[in-house]
Amino acid sequence: MLKQKACFTLLLAILVIVSCATPATPDISPPTQIPSTAPTSTATETSTLSSTMTPTPREINSVPGFEDWAINNPPAVEVRTQDDALLLILRRRVLWFMDRQGVLAYKTVEGDFKMTADVYTMKRSEPGQAPGGDGTVQLGGLMARDAASGQENYVFIVVGDDGNGLSVETKNTVNDFSEYNGPTWDSADASLRLCRVGSTFRLFKRHVGSDEPWIPADSFERPDLSASLQVGVNIYTNSTPDIQVRYENIRIEPIASAEECEAD
Repeated sequence: MLKQKACFTLLLAILVIVSCATPATPDISPPTQIPSTAPTSTATETSTLSSTMTPTPREINSVPGFEDWAINNPPAVEVRTQDDALLLILRRRVLWFMDRQGVLAYKTVEGDFKMTADVYTMKRSEPGQAPGGDGTVQLGGLMARDAASGQENYVFIVVGDDGNGLSVETKNTVNDFSEYNGPTWDSADASLRLCRVGSTFRLFKRHVGSDEPWIPADSFERPDLSASLQVGVNIYTNSTPDIQVRYENIRIEPIASAEECEAD
């Protein structure tokens, strides 16, 4: 009896030792996922546009007629086509002012030229409404920029809301220093023209679809600008973007004299 009890005690001790020596099964369950804080787009951002436009954003060089164009600041904008027009939809806060850069869709142009377009500005959130109206700058139009200078050097003419209401604004930036003028305009749309003859840049405006003569908006002497410039259409804001701009009848034409600036 004592011998059986001793054997039982010895067996129990062996089991305890084996149990203690066996390693625990490792925990291989995946770690808890931390939700991303990166912003995501929502259906409401594009729902108002999808019925009349190409359903996905496009690089401008994939748009027929714009194969030799490029974009400055491409992450900030969507490029679409709408009824044979070019549409830029601003997605980020970007600004053409001093040393800051907005969006410019452009082609490289040499020498003297005139660029003309019918420019329609509207809210991104409500395409039937004019942009702005809340004290923010929401503008788009025509631009000529010297990208080779190392600083911001450009001239442009734009339409939309300049923060004080609807306006056709002109801006001249020399070595990162901007000066602008934005008289009141009675529409969110305008026919705009930017003309270069030598070192002189002349800017014009008139109402879309009218027979009125071109109205001089401004003139700048820029002997510092290169013969080769980025010439195209721009868009920008100083706040949360709520603007899209449609550009119709875009023309960039070589010219031989200043008289051609106002000739159709």
